[in-house]
Amino acid sequence: MYMLVSDRMYLTLANPRLAGEVARFNSRNKEALADTEPARPSAFYTPKGQKQLLKLDYKDALRGREYRYYLTLKGEKKIIGTVCVGSILFGSVKSGTISYKIDKDYRNMGLCSEAVKELIDFCFNILQLHRLEALVMPRNEKSLRIMRKFGFQQEGLCRKCLEVNEEWEDHYIFALINDKISAKQHYD
Repeated sequence: MYMLVSDRMYLTLANPRLAGEVARFNSRNKEALADTEPARPSAFYTPKGQKQLLKLDYKDALRGREYRYYLTLKGEKKIIGTVCVGSILFGSVKSGTISYKIDKDYRNMGLCSEAVKELIDFCFNILQLHRLEALVMPRNEKSLRIMRKFGFQQEGLCRKCLEVNEEWEDHYIFALINDKISAKQHYD
């Protein structure tokens, strides 16, 4: 689970050794992601600030709560995006919530979709989750296309549910069901 591999990328589990590259990714994309991201403190854009956050991300992965992966093209070190499954619940729920973002210079190349596909495979085949959810702003057309591409079904509208750039934003709620997981399945 430390690394996932797609056709063109390595997806590396969040860890403190990535702090410098993650800070550079966030700094490069600060303006491009401003309309879809929460407001961030200045430390978020520094290696020191990222090292603290990445330690927490890594601990969450060890506990099975969240798996955040950073994307690099094969043969390169530059981080070009991230995918994450968080809010993971097991037991009778077996669900998680996915999120993703891609570097402004690598959009419209299919890389985000490629990473989301790997994340879905990981969630359904390794974690054995039954349900994946995603929250998408109604105006985020590129993200809506990803939802449609992978068969996520829109289930409703969550009014003013997430802070984006210091404003409460409505988000559509999407879900993808893994029918291979039986409700009778138990963890012995």
